[in-house]
Amino acid sequence: MSSFCKTKIVATIGPSSWDKEILENMIKEGMDVARINASFADFDELERVSKSIYNISPRIATMLDTQGYKIRVTGFTKDKELKDGDRVIIVPEDFKGNFSEKHISITYPTLHNDITRKTKIFLDDGNIKLEVEDIKDVEVKCIVTHGGVLKTRKTVNIPNTHLNFPSLPEKDKEDIKFAVENNFDFISASFIRNVNDVAQIKKIIGKSSTKLIAKIEDREGIDNFDQILHLVDGIMVARGDMGVEIPLEEVPIVQKEIIYKCRCVGKPVIVATQMLESMRGNNTPTRAEVSDVANAIMDGCDAVMLSAETSTGNYPVETVKVMNDIALRVEDVLIPQKVSGYTSASIETDELCNALFDIVHKLYLKGVVVISQTGKTSQSLSRHRLNIPIWEIGNDIQRIRQNALLRGIKGYYIKDLSDDRDEAVKKGIVCIYSYGELELNDKVAIISGSSIKNRSNNSILEILSVKDIIGY
Repeated sequence: MSSFCKTKIVATIGPSSWDKEILENMIKEGMDVARINASFADFDELERVSKSIYNISPRIATMLDTQGYKIRVTGFTKDKELKDGDRVIIVPEDFKGNFSEKHISITYPTLHNDITRKTKIFLDDGNIKLEVEDIKDVEVKCIVTHGGVLKTRKTVNIPNTHLNFPSLPEKDKEDIKFAVENNFDFISASFIRNVNDVAQIKKIIGKSSTKLIAKIEDREGIDNFDQILHLVDGIMVARGDMGVEIPLEEVPIVQKEIIYKCRCVGKPVIVATQMLESMRGNNTPTRAEVSDVANAIMDGCDAVMLSAETSTGNYPVETVKVMNDIALRVEDVLIPQKVSGYTSASIETDELCNALFDIVHKLYLKGVVVISQTGKTSQSLSRHRLNIPIWEIGNDIQRIRQNALLRGIKGYYIKDLSDDRDEAVKKGIVCIYSYGELELNDKVAIISGSSIKNRSNNSILEILSVKDIIGY
């Protein structure tokens, strides 16, 4: 079995990775979270794939990715060749006028109300570019500034424009309900633009333990990021649509800013899209892709994500292995960096973790053991990106899976974990020792709640040797 990196790997499951043996090998090579894209899956597939993953390993977290507000071109069956200088007319799907060869209908009914002359419209992920010349009733008249062959159902992006989507798409509502009912660990919600988008989704999630990951993909989401971050459980830097919605050269800057802000508050951040894109058809990545993955890890992200590489690509297992190998090598040279700010844990816990960061640099410790009922201590400690393992011990298997998204955290589930602190510490150490990750002479730091009854927010930090805990 491979050595696993501290950075977590989110891999998308699709036709290339449905097979049980392939899934098993992806897990062996380092997959931590299995993502299923609801844009291309019905309920039967979602249920089948999620059950298959849990049957192979209940330690692997599941993530359902919603489709979000996608505008697409419709109204024709044959490909359209658009040349530079051509004139086209964008209209809604239910257009009642005379429909000509110049007309292109889209799945957004009120575009004419939301844009002005000179607005840029991108088709097919920006491969075709239009500029608005005039607006007459519902007809948006455009000139083609960069042509190409347009296929039906391709995407439409209007950068730097607030679009008045009426509400959460019906498909997303049903997919979120399905994810909650079937105990998915995460929902990654597409095109989160503001706190209202978050509120709509959280209303459907309700009191479920499913966590919400907000995908930041456009200018509005970037502008409202601080408010969004406060309300969600984690962030995905979705660079695909982001690279169309904002200038490409801004994407790396936004990526670094988002990662740092997430670290400060102890919330997991995933970097996604085209990380090892060439491995869809090749068994080795490009040098630029290796640098991209390495730089995301150096930036401090919690997880890196594979999309088409593992869902429809030819080398899903090999791609996970390459991602793991890159992360292992990069982590080997990284120096831990303390970040400031407060997490959802108590102030006392945050300060305790800050102190532990300093202790780790002065004492040779094999790792840190966290015994926690909420997982908040792990979030607070993980954000400092220690170069030693953080072992989390808990009796909630779903929380163990969810905290597996945090960089450097490795969870161990103990069903009958005692409420007595000393017994819980001993069981945790014995468990880690039994997996060969500790030796008797190793020293570890242990963070846990105290055994004082009626306590509120007090924790204990101890430095002990394994043999003293086990009793040898």
